[in-house]
Formats: sequence, structure tokens, C-alpha cells
Amino acid sequence: MVIAVTNLKGGVGKTTVTTNLAVSFTQLGKDVCIVDTDLGQQSSMEWSGNRSEDRVRIPVFGVSIKQLNKEVADLAKRFDIVLIDGTPQLSELADRTILASDLLVIPLTPSIYDFRGFENFLVRFEQVKGLKEASGGMVRAFILLNRVVPNTKVSKDIEDAVKEYEVEVLNTKLANRIAYVDTATNGTGVLEYKDPKAKAEMKSLTEELLKNI
Repeated sequence: MVIAVTNLKGGVGKTTVTTNLAVSFTQLGKDVCIVDTDLGQQSSMEWSGNRSEDRVRIPVFGVSIKQLNKEVADLAKRFDIVLIDGTPQLSELADRTILASDLLVIPLTPSIYDFRGFENFLVRFEQVKGLKEASGGMVRAFILLNRVVPNTKVSKDIEDAVKEYEVEVLNTKLANRIAYVDTATNGTGVLEYKDPKAKAEMKSLTEELLKNI
């Protein structure tokens, strides 16, 4: 199973979601790896480098645009779950990521600028999805509302706006918690951290995705 966490907009939490899902799936006994497509910033690779040796090892592979589909296909034969940490603003890589994936998770934060980026991504997704289906493939996309601040107008407005699109919205929402910041810097996931609310969110997200695999 290949799951891509991607969006054309940067700063929406793709790497944080990717690494936390990797930890969560690993704790369920899955063999998991991460494909880091941002060879400039290498956020997932940096996270892996900060991960303590006494933690369960989660391999991270840096892959260039032209290698992506072949490398992901090879990794999918070796691992139960391949997570792609998508790069923002590179249209060719976005297309290749969609083609390489079985399921997309699109993080969306409560910001009008991020919402516009989501709209642009959705146009590309529909185009590439059609190409993949024409060749006998299939890919599903889910919106993940991320860094949600409960009971704020902007969060509610964005949540209402995404319902107008023909893309499924995950029931699980991730709140704006310090746990996600702390774990990103020390190579862990929130399931290896002390915040019970963050743990509950990530368990819920993982279970919801597993139901759709």
C-alpha cells in the first residue's frame, strides 16, 4: 500500500503527518518506510537522523522526480506501507506522486491561502486520477484538517468550504498541539510522547485510514 501525504502548498504539515503515521503503523506491526521527495529540505530524512537508535527503525529513502515511480513500486514489494512525503510546488512531481499512490492524504490548515493551494492541487488530482483510471489504476484522496483550532470561525469556514468538493474529508482532525512540534525535532511520533490527546488523534487517523485501504 502506497500512501502519499501531499499538497501543492508548503507549510501544511506534510512531514509531521507522514512521520507520525509511520510511527503509528509501525506500532501496529507493519513494515513501513518513508520516501522523501524533497531532496533540498530533506525534512523526513532529518527526522530520521534525529531518531534515537533505541526506537524502532523506520527507513527513509531520498528519491528524485524521475526515480519516484520505479523506486516506490520496488519499495512496495518490500514494505507493507510506503509513505511518500510530498514536495510542494513541483507540478511534475505532484503528478508522479499521484500516479505512484493508492491513497492520498491532503493536509489542509485553517488558512485561506492554504485553501487556495488545495483548490489548485485538486485540479491536478482530478486530471491525473483520470489518466490513472484510464490505464486500469485507482487512487483515492482524503482531506485531513490539520492544526485545527476548535471553535474558531476560520476553522469552521474552511471545514464547511471543503464539503463543497468531491473529495472525502476524514472524520479525524489534528489540533494545533505542541506535541507535534516537539516530536518533529527529536525523531519521534506523538505515540511515543506524553500528550494523550495527540495520541488519541493519531490513533484515530491511523484506524480511519486502515478502514479505507
